[in-house]
Amino acid sequence: MAEADINISELRHLTNSLFDYLEGQGVDGIHVRQSQYWKVYFADAFEVGPPTLVMGDVYDDLNDMRAEVQGPNDDTTLWHAFMHLSGLINIVAYAAENGDLAKRVAMEKHP
Repeated sequence: MAEADINISELRHLTNSLFDYLEGQGVDGIHVRQSQYWKVYFADAFEVGPPTLVMGDVYDDLNDMRAEVQGPNDDTTLWHAFMHLSGLINIVAYAAENGDLAKRVAMEKHP
């Protein structure tokens, strides 16, 4: 595929649209049944050779991302925060596929 730029504002709009849809359907959480997952570091993901798998954890992703967003911004923090965001986006996709999205109504019935 030819080189081209991807517009950040379009990515933000598309991402916000997905989360707006979930919230519009009453989804306000994710049931995490398994927090650990396999991931490939982004540097390996864009190489032609086979990647090295590493174990990630969505709670580590969430905690690190919270700290990085609230901390000082620099180039290292930026790529690291986006790496953690990818793990969190993956758990949303996994939960959507497996029926693990939590809806307000369901949560209100089971305090």
